[in-house]
Amino acid sequence: MAEFWQVTHQRGQQTIAVWGTFDPAYQVGTLTLAIHTADVDLLPVQADARGVQQDVVDDAMLARDANFAAMRDIVVRVPQMIEATLEDDLLLNDLDDVFAIVPNSQATVQERARRVISLWNRANAVRAAMTPALPPLLLGTVGVAGLQTRLTDHPVLLQTVENERSELNQKKSLLMKTARRVDRNNKRWYAAWSKFFAIGSPENSALSQIDTETGTADPIALEINTLTQNGTSMDVTYVAGGGDHATTIVLLWQIVGTDPDFGHATPVVLTGQTVGPFPAGAVVRFKTRASNSAGDADSDVKTINL
Repeated sequence: MAEFWQVTHQRGQQTIAVWGTFDPAYQVGTLTLAIHTADVDLLPVQADARGVQQDVVDDAMLARDANFAAMRDIVVRVPQMIEATLEDDLLLNDLDDVFAIVPNSQATVQERARRVISLWNRANAVRAAMTPALPPLLLGTVGVAGLQTRLTDHPVLLQTVENERSELNQKKSLLMKTARRVDRNNKRWYAAWSKFFAIGSPENSALSQIDTETGTADPIALEINTLTQNGTSMDVTYVAGGGDHATTIVLLWQIVGTDPDFGHATPVVLTGQTVGPFPAGAVVRFKTRASNSAGDADSDVKTINL
């Protein structure tokens, strides 16, 4: 299915062709052929910029998720390794503090990492004081400094995702704003032209070249703005201005590894809503679907690790 801007762009090109062929000097108020042509030409440029920025967001999320997964693996396995190698109970209280934190979210993984680093340094100090001294503990080739680096880097990776998402939302909004202006001007020009030139004239007859809306207009997708973890549930907000022409809009989600597709749905609350709870540690994908009798329009998919 064509995106909302593509339908508008095609009609804009048809409008420009008729306008430029028969009466380039014709104006609708202050709207000139040059102004409308510039707006129509801007649509694919802005769509391309949105696509490039979506790739930037995806790359930022992949970097965040890779660091998260590596850090979570370390903070789960290292305390177990330390517990297995302890020869006295000096660090039992520290271990209890670590095990009390369940690493099932961005926040709790970072909190557990801080405690694991403290525990790991203490365990290394105990080993160094032994006779003979034992070397620092390694998880494969990873030492405590490796975990510290990942912990230090993670807030930067999280902020980068949010910064790039904000930039993506700006580009989406800009494209939508331009598409609405072009759509409005396409229709204003058509109405004015059809009245200005008499029926049967070449100018009026040329309007048959232009595709006009018949029946129900295609729905416009409602994009997800933010996903914020709330315990094991998710707070969802939406980009303002989406969902035009839709008679129903639902939020869909899929638990990766459990659901074969987006099998869960709930009606969208445009002001924002909370959905869940979800299993701890799950990877969940979200999207919206705007629907009417003409068809469906799905938003971009957003993924989050709980």
